[in-house]
Order: sequence, then C-alpha cells, then structure tokens
Amino acid sequence: MEIKQILKAFIGLLFILNSSAILAQCTAECTRHSCCSSSPDATPASVMISHVHAKGEWMLSYKYMNMSMNGILNGNQIVDKSDVFNQYLMSPETMRMDMHMLMGMFGLTDKLTVMAMVNYNQNTMDMSMFLATGHTHGGANDASMMHHMHTSGLGDLKLSVLYGLVNTPQYQLVLSAGVSVPVGSVKVQGTSDDVMYPNRRYPYAMQLGSGTFDVLPCVSYVFQKQNVSFGVQTSAVIRTNYNVLGYQLGNEATVNTWLAFQWLPCLSSSVRIEGNIADKIQGNDPTIFAFNEPSANPANYGGQRVSGAIGSVLQLREGFLKNSRLGVEFVLPVYQNLNGLQMKAAQTVVASWSMGF
Repeated sequence: MEIKQILKAFIGLLFILNSSAILAQCTAECTRHSCCSSSPDATPASVMISHVHAKGEWMLSYKYMNMSMNGILNGNQIVDKSDVFNQYLMSPETMRMDMHMLMGMFGLTDKLTVMAMVNYNQNTMDMSMFLATGHTHGGANDASMMHHMHTSGLGDLKLSVLYGLVNTPQYQLVLSAGVSVPVGSVKVQGTSDDVMYPNRRYPYAMQLGSGTFDVLPCVSYVFQKQNVSFGVQTSAVIRTNYNVLGYQLGNEATVNTWLAFQWLPCLSSSVRIEGNIADKIQGNDPTIFAFNEPSANPANYGGQRVSGAIGSVLQLREGFLKNSRLGVEFVLPVYQNLNGLQMKAAQTVVASWSMGF
C-alpha cells in the first residue's frame, strides 16, 4: 500500500473515531430516554441483503456511493501514461463514479422478503490526449491536451427474493435470488463537438447499464453474541447473454466478511474485507475503436481486487429519525491485479439511510 493510501486510511479512521465519540455523547442521552433501537443491526453500510423482515414490515433505504480512481495499472504494476501512449491515443487521468441507490423491501412472511432497487449513476472521466507537435533534432516534441467525458442516468433495476433459512436473534442465514433488468442505457454517446467521440458511443465503463438480464445469487451468514457480530456474504453477477450491441460484461464473484462491535445500543463500529474477481468483456461494440484509450478495449476489464473498510452505524427508534439506521463507511484498496491497462481504484465512501415501518 502506498504512503498516500495509508495517510488516507489514517485520516478516515480519525474521522470515524471522532464521529463515534460525538455520537456516543448524543446516544448516551438518547439511551436514557429509550430511543435506541431494540434490535440493533451492525451490518456495514456497504453490505446489502443480510437479513429478512417480519411479515408485513416495510423498509425503505437510500444509499450513496462515491468511488474515485487515479493512476494506471498493468496487472498489479503502476505504469506511466507515456507507456499508455505507446498503444492508445488517450490516457486516463482520473475517474469518479457516483451512485444513488433507492431500495424497498417488504416481508411477505417472517421468512420471505422481496426487494427492489433502482440506481441513478453519474460517471466522469478525464483523459490526456497524445499530440505530436513537431520534430526537434529528429525526435518528436510530444504534448497532450485534456479530454472530459460525463454520463448520467438510471442504472439497471434489481429485483430479489430473500429467504431466511435460519432467522434467530443469534444466527441468520439468508439465501437470495435476484435478477438485474437492463434499464440503464448502453448507448450513451458524446456530443457533436466531442473531440474523440462526436455523436459516437462512449466506451463501456461510461455506459449506465449492462444491456443484459443478469442473475444475482447471494448467501449471507450473520452471527451475533452480546455486543459482537460477525458476518460472511458471497454474491455473484452472472451474465446471461450478449446485449444488442454485441458484447457481454464479465461475470463477477464477491466475498465480504466483517466484524462489528456494539459500543452502545444505538452505536456500532465495523471493519470489513472484500474480495472481488471479474472476467473480461466478451465481444465488443463495433462502433468503438479499441485503441482510442484503455477503457475502449474490452480486454482491459476485470481482474482481482481486495479492499479494506471501516465504518459506523447509528440506529434510533424515537423522534424524527424513528426506526432509522444511519451508516457510513470508508473503503481503501489493499490489492489490485487487473486485466490489461486499467485505472487504479483510490478510495470509496459509502453513506446510507434506512427506515423500517
């Protein structure tokens, strides 16, 4: 891990500890007035589908995720943009992904819960474009100019059914089967004055959906004893076909494990480790020139990533935030080994709010 990443992690830890200290003062008062949740859920903010709801119970949830990327990796090695220019016309500088997720859950029975989630995505990428400005002493005098891409809109709709195979105060084992409905566009294109993509489709990373119906299996196990809880979750994204443009995003598998401690009835903190493996894109969009820049090449997708996270959750059952759950999590990459040339993940911030009724 780079020094810059270690410093970011340290700053994030200080932020969460400081926030926890402030919340502790508030929740100490609220505990005396019995406004804390009677059944605290310490699941980290980034983790979904970890429990079922009682029959007739609703839960609405909003989650915001911000992911930043900078720098370029070839496998697990950092490379300079001059190396990228040996193969491509442009080299990525930074990328930012913002996702707003609205989710609803309803308990059909004490063991069976249905869920629907819709996303609104915003993607931005800044790139430097290779320019040869002339020749000096037989060599090229090279320069670059910046190019900006931005896309936004609805992402794919996700529908799931959750079954509580085991659902006790101490043990929870939840099986989930879901499907991703291709609502998000895969045909977002640049404007007429775009330098590299004038009225042409943007590369795969800038699109808003997969363009295919995807299967979403998930298994979650949570063990809780007194103030400590431990969870493991495995999930996958299985692509079922090629989309109308002639490509298929890679299949994915993710494993999450976390440990949480309940400081107060209202307040918990957690540490989490996530591992993800994803395949390359199969096929291609024939309108995208693969050597414009790395994200235009289907071979430069997928790989292996491991991340670490720290977070806190605050839960209340009285007042304006009655039956609400507020969570925050700060995520940093620990290991990245990517297919081809790809941007390096920097950090991710997740904030969530949910209310049951």
